Amino acid sequence: MASRKGRITLVAQWLLAAVVIGFAVRELARQWESLAPALAGVRLEWGRILASGALVLATYLLLIEAWRSTLRAWSQSLPFATAARIWFVSNLGKYVPGRVWQIAAMGAMAQRAGVSPAAAIGSSLVVNLVSLIAGFTVIASTAGGKIADVVGLDAAREGSGTAQLIVIAIAIGGAVALAVAPFVIPRLVTLAARVTGRSIAVPHIPPRAIWIATASTVASWLFYGVAFAWFARGISPRVTGNAWSYIAVYTGSYLAGYLALFAPGGVGVREAALVLAMPRFQLATAADAAVIAIASRLWLTALEILPGLVLLRIRNGVEGRPADTTDDG
Repeated sequence: MASRKGRITLVAQWLLAAVVIGFAVRELARQWESLAPALAGVRLEWGRILASGALVLATYLLLIEAWRSTLRAWSQSLPFATAARIWFVSNLGKYVPGRVWQIAAMGAMAQRAGVSPAAAIGSSLVVNLVSLIAGFTVIASTAGGKIADVVGLDAAREGSGTAQLIVIAIAIGGAVALAVAPFVIPRLVTLAARVTGRSIAVPHIPPRAIWIATASTVASWLFYGVAFAWFARGISPRVTGNAWSYIAVYTGSYLAGYLALFAPGGVGVREAALVLAMPRFQLATAADAAVIAIASRLWLTALEILPGLVLLRIRNGVEGRPADTTDDG
């Protein structure tokens, strides 16, 4: 019986891999057809591009550790290697239409590793909710000085001051939201459970767990933005601007793609946001922004998919045994 279940699991994994690869190849092919003519004559600086990729991968590891730390609020834990495998492999589901695949994969893999699916999904939702709040706060904090130019307002016009005040209010509101998150997040998790249709036990979440998630996600947005700045300069020597502008632009485009539930992996939405925002922040021309946006999608898709596909076939030695439910500090 166990052998049959193992074969079914193996077949299911291969089918999942085939579906993910199919969707990914289709999207990459479309993007490459648009990118190839625009890349003619562009000089690639692989040192900066590879450094950008290394920083993105390091940021992924930071977010995995944030998930593990939040998971302890459910009195359960995972070894880092097992958590990384679950995180990367379940992340493949976002490239299949319908965000439910990513959530379902995480719950199923966590259960096989001896962790409650409700705990795995609930802790992941906590990190994602905190990340959304942190993302909007980071945007307001890094883009505040340029908001009038971004929305096309002259500094001498009355609307410019109003726009600045709105951004300041968002930044303050985001900071307050993060401060009260330990008390609000359990209610939001309950709401998320209703939306996803899954029964998620909502434990008492220590403020320390929320603050760890807050620090990790704020740092992740900053690192992503710096990595994007390195990548943009590695694609085109004509780009300008400081790191704060790149952080604001990348964070805004990522959140736009993330909140576009109809777009697998935010494909199309994130790129459109980059093409719109980069010229307004005076980081690049519209043509260069288009090249950078599409190239960035290709690069990030590879960084997300390749680790997941490799780890999909690697069985961790602790997977399938009851997970340690004690806090390993």
